[in-house]
Amino acid sequence: MKHNILPLIMLPFAAYGQQAEPDTITVKELGEITVVADAQRTSATKTVYIPTGNQKKTASDGISLLLNMNIPQLSVNPTSETIKTADNQVVNIFVNYHPATDEDVSGLNPGDVKRIEYLNFPVDPRFQRSQHVVNFITHSYSFGGYTKLTGKEHFMIRSGEASVYSKFAYKKMEYDLIVSGDYDYNSHIGSISNETYRLESGTVRRESGTKTGNRHRQGLYSALRASWNKDDNFSFRNLISYRRINTPLCNTSGYVSISSHYTNEMYHTESPSANNALRWNSELYAILGNSWSINGTFQADFTDNNATTNYVTDTQSIENHADESLWHLRGTVQVNKHLSDNIALFSNISSGGGRTRIDYTGSSNATNKFRQTFTGVTLGLSLNYKNISGSIDGGYAFESNHINGKTMNDRYPFTHINVQYAPNQKNQISMWFQYATFSPDATMKNPNIIRQSELMYISGNPDLKCSRNTVANISYTWLPSNRWQMSAYATMFRITNRQIAVYTPDSPDETMLKKYQNDGDYNHGQLGASLTGKFFDEKFSVAVSPRLLIYNTTGSYSMSHFPFTANIVVNYYLGNFFFNGFWDSGWSYVDGDNGYLRKMPMSSSISAGWASRGWNIRLSLVNPLQSSWNLSKDTLTTRWYDSCVTQFGSDYHRCISLAVVYTFNYGKKVNQSGELSGDKNISTSILK
Repeated sequence: MKHNILPLIMLPFAAYGQQAEPDTITVKELGEITVVADAQRTSATKTVYIPTGNQKKTASDGISLLLNMNIPQLSVNPTSETIKTADNQVVNIFVNYHPATDEDVSGLNPGDVKRIEYLNFPVDPRFQRSQHVVNFITHSYSFGGYTKLTGKEHFMIRSGEASVYSKFAYKKMEYDLIVSGDYDYNSHIGSISNETYRLESGTVRRESGTKTGNRHRQGLYSALRASWNKDDNFSFRNLISYRRINTPLCNTSGYVSISSHYTNEMYHTESPSANNALRWNSELYAILGNSWSINGTFQADFTDNNATTNYVTDTQSIENHADESLWHLRGTVQVNKHLSDNIALFSNISSGGGRTRIDYTGSSNATNKFRQTFTGVTLGLSLNYKNISGSIDGGYAFESNHINGKTMNDRYPFTHINVQYAPNQKNQISMWFQYATFSPDATMKNPNIIRQSELMYISGNPDLKCSRNTVANISYTWLPSNRWQMSAYATMFRITNRQIAVYTPDSPDETMLKKYQNDGDYNHGQLGASLTGKFFDEKFSVAVSPRLLIYNTTGSYSMSHFPFTANIVVNYYLGNFFFNGFWDSGWSYVDGDNGYLRKMPMSSSISAGWASRGWNIRLSLVNPLQSSWNLSKDTLTTRWYDSCVTQFGSDYHRCISLAVVYTFNYGKKVNQSGELSGDKNISTSILK
């Protein structure tokens, strides 16, 4: 806002006891003063960022808006379209206090966003006890809606997607409808592997490499949601969605060489699959009066997965077909009581279960029946007093697993503690601690023994125990002015008695068996920071994020690793045109579930676009320096088995990407109390 300061007129002054002098006061006109409101501020409960007009106008969805804003507590990757915290923690996305996922973020209309809130361990019950939250706050409307048409094509790697997202509101009702589809025709899949098997009969070396590989994948997603929003005190939402992922073609051909054989062989694999998932989500929030409130969620999933793997060489053939059907139910209810303006109690109970049946036919015939039930109870206290906020909660979980007639029960405690201190709107210190349990999934507990190759079998372990984990974090956020943003953090993560795949020469035919066991500890730390500067009236911004990773593991996979990574994001706005640059140095990490050391390549992108009157057109050159099709390199060293595997794919290969988005509004502005929820993945317990 701009204000002209009028000239000030001074009153005459006459000294007491002396003759008054003529007035000689000079009238001086002051220059124009520009008053700029704070576009960012922090407190003990949250950090608020207000997007500029350029940032909203040039963004096409929620991810690009976050990328434009360079929020220091977040790490946004435009090539993979992922949102994490700066220290690589999972972020839960909300829109107007309602949960949102992939379709929500892509369907968001950036022009309607008023502000963005970042919260650590928020105590508001509407956030459903999420740990790290990004909450989009949008304008409220009374009638009408918008429709958003999106098309993306990635040239040179043959993939793309298209979607229609429509929102409509009438009085207290809101309706969301989405239909989207995507495809990926990849002709550069495969791997090169070098393996060493130390068997009882002697050491055997196996080498294999893909010469040709093709995968055709199509995805379809559709969903409908109806929401009743009486006021801020009551909301009831129901969503039904269907997702299909079909991979009719997934073939590789290459060579395989085993040192115990005198000649090399050619191999061919065929791995088609089809996945279908039907989901129902229900969400309720109500303020009951007398400082009481209640919120609850219910989810039902029904999934059918079919996968076939045929492995053929010159001398043998291995065929596995898996037919999986599963259903899963989960419900959560939380009751909240405000004891005062500063103190609140909450109690939460979660319960659910599911059944899975997998029929294996082919070279290995088996049937796996898995049933799981669980119940967790939590009691917590939250405090919000002046410059300090925090919460503490603890609970106990009961879990029962039934696998092929065998029952295993487990009980474990968990707790969370967090404290935030903000002496003013420019500084915040956050600390949190967590003790929890990792429960093995159905794949890890699958007792069937399935043959994978000439020398390898795979099996789960029904006697697998839960792993305990602790996390501690301290972070500092500094927002000195609209021009500068900074966040620094230190994190330590530890898993004891971890669940990991262990290799032993104990297969049915005295070759190698890959089986999940409890083995050793996993320690991971991070030290990092993020600094953003905005210049030239905020038309140009640069964000730099360095990070040091620390890994130390014990047991069968004992190793230490200390990689350093960094990324840079640059944004520039020129009228209706915008430009973006992204660079990531690449990174490496020690996998906690499989024990290998994985190295990832560098990634980068350069984008230019135009936005006006509902149109947003963006042309990007992705990974211009990457001519290789390498995805990753995994190195594993154990007592009985070593491997070095280079995976191929299109994720880091250079390509040209074109995105066209058109959004049009109708009626009066609607109350956008959240976007459509969905999940691009389909769960499965099939051994792979």
